Amino acid sequence: MKKQLTFLAALLALASLLAIAGCRQKITEIMTVTGATPLALQEPVPAGRSLVISGLVKKEYRLSSYTLNKFATARIRTREVSPSGEYEGAYVYTGIPLYNILEGVTPKKPENAPFDRPLDMAVVFHSSSGKTAWFSYGELVMTDDRHPCTLAFHRRQVLPSKDPEQYTKNKHKDDLRGLRLVCPRDPDTARYLDDVEKITLTVLHAPDAILPVMKKGAECASRGIVIIEKDAGKPVSFAGAARQKATGWVRIGHGRGYKGISKAEGYGLREVLKKNFRACGPDKFFLFVACDGYRVLFSGREIFLTNDGTSYLIVDTLDGRKATGNYMLAPVDDYFVDRDVWGLSHIVMLDAR
Repeated sequence: MKKQLTFLAALLALASLLAIAGCRQKITEIMTVTGATPLALQEPVPAGRSLVISGLVKKEYRLSSYTLNKFATARIRTREVSPSGEYEGAYVYTGIPLYNILEGVTPKKPENAPFDRPLDMAVVFHSSSGKTAWFSYGELVMTDDRHPCTLAFHRRQVLPSKDPEQYTKNKHKDDLRGLRLVCPRDPDTARYLDDVEKITLTVLHAPDAILPVMKKGAECASRGIVIIEKDAGKPVSFAGAARQKATGWVRIGHGRGYKGISKAEGYGLREVLKKNFRACGPDKFFLFVACDGYRVLFSGREIFLTNDGTSYLIVDTLDGRKATGNYMLAPVDDYFVDRDVWGLSHIVMLDAR
């Protein structure tokens, strides 16, 4: 009887091994037959990858491959075009969305900072070559998950199903050797960055002396919006700017949750900025300040080059009534409404440094 049981156990083990081998064979066959897009297989962060997060943070963070492997990952397809308009290829990346990393990082500003929250911060990515890529903190943390900026650790080509071995349109043939910053919201690869080693949180120099001071819980209204360029101010002009509407705007706050589903009306932010700033464009940053000192920083690239930027409004009417504080910055397609600026009183154009 014992011999029969031992023989049966051996047969079951052999069948299990054959089944596993068969599955692997099928996966190999599928990958060979299709040739077009790699299968969505689980891939770990390779050994030797590391990331440092420093700057205006509570402590410096040093993430090894072991630690990076604990973050939730995403699989993202890109169609990449250079800043000059040349096609660079189509790829599938496996990586860690920046939101997943930054939500575990605690920003910390100096005690005398004019605003104590991170929404006016810039996030700078540094490569081993010395190159940098600049983002607003909000565009990495407050936007939704449709096209997340991602630190990728694996890359595969997207190949056509017909004669994939002869395809030559993809610029990059190899897998990644470091962490690659991938920005699928952007229309080009200007902010893509290879071999990212460090992330720093910082603030851009702003003319604080002429901006409202932060007053928590203060109730105020904007008497008008002041445009500031190179420390010189002038009243905003809406002359010639087209009116825009937003409906079905689901408003959820990061801190206090659901706020309503609203209708908003005002002026398109892109058009207002172009009409009021001479050197306005994607390479600038824009600081929006409320009459109570609340601040939010946006990159010019997210305003002028992303699809979400078309929905950004300066609202004066919300749900059929005058907006609280008279004027309100409304990035309608954000996931959270924390970048809304009630009582908008100043817009400052800044340069990255």
